[in-house]
Amino acid sequence: MSEHSHSVTVAAFCPGHISGYFMPVFMDKLVTSGSLGGGIVIGEGVRSVVSEAHKSSVEVWQTDPVGVPSLVSNTSDVIMTLLEKMDVNARIQTYSHLPSGCGYGMSAAALLSTAYAVNKLYDLGMNPEKCTLFAHETEILHKSGLGDVSACQGGGFVVRKTPGPFGEITRRQDTRPIYAVTQSSVSTSEILSSDGAMERIKMAFPDEVPLTLEDLFRVSRKFAERSGLISDEVRQILSVCDENNIPASMTMLGNGIFALGRVAQSVLKPFGNVFRLNISTGGPRILTGEKI
Repeated sequence: MSEHSHSVTVAAFCPGHISGYFMPVFMDKLVTSGSLGGGIVIGEGVRSVVSEAHKSSVEVWQTDPVGVPSLVSNTSDVIMTLLEKMDVNARIQTYSHLPSGCGYGMSAAALLSTAYAVNKLYDLGMNPEKCTLFAHETEILHKSGLGDVSACQGGGFVVRKTPGPFGEITRRQDTRPIYAVTQSSVSTSEILSSDGAMERIKMAFPDEVPLTLEDLFRVSRKFAERSGLISDEVRQILSVCDENNIPASMTMLGNGIFALGRVAQSVLKPFGNVFRLNISTGGPRILTGEKI
């Protein structure tokens, strides 16, 4: 950390979230705005390293398959907004293995892990709910996501029956691996700002509540089909999964797919870098017990 070695530093981690189906809900208050829906909290996520600073700065790093990080952005509007809301200055470095803008909830994971680390670093005395609220409100303001923060505050595959982080959220566990492949990124805010897309998404929202992981994939796929969001590239991959009887659907919102079970890995391989993901058993956590 060279010139910053004198700094006090705290690191925190937050899991990501693959959304299978959703419906936006905008209320008068940010806390009760967000989305309903279902998805999977994944073991892969974002590690935020936070240091004291007189002026805020953000670096976004992504690691390649062997773990070597490269700088993908030297700023982040959403994280800068979060720091303003928390009324602090800090130097933030976020690290993730999964790409952002691809339906893995990396934006929410970066916000939550940063909020936890900033709270610890500056002894702000906020409980997890308060950290979550700051992250959720920031995400809604930027339309970088709607329900990912709500989902990522705990583990499991989740069904969010009411909007916002303090709404009714059901979590269930499953130990089977999930495999995912991404074709390209999608601008979440663009889709969330399109009236036409929003209308189709509302019409496609299922009335069924998934109880098993198979249910979640089936309901998500039905939603993906009805929403009109499936791209040609995603359609091609889904067809191959169907031929092999692999439960699969589109990552919302990302130009990629997620699939259930070990056979999926070899079937997805021709389409790009396949990520093997486990369902997370918990939410955000401080990685460095003490300030380092």
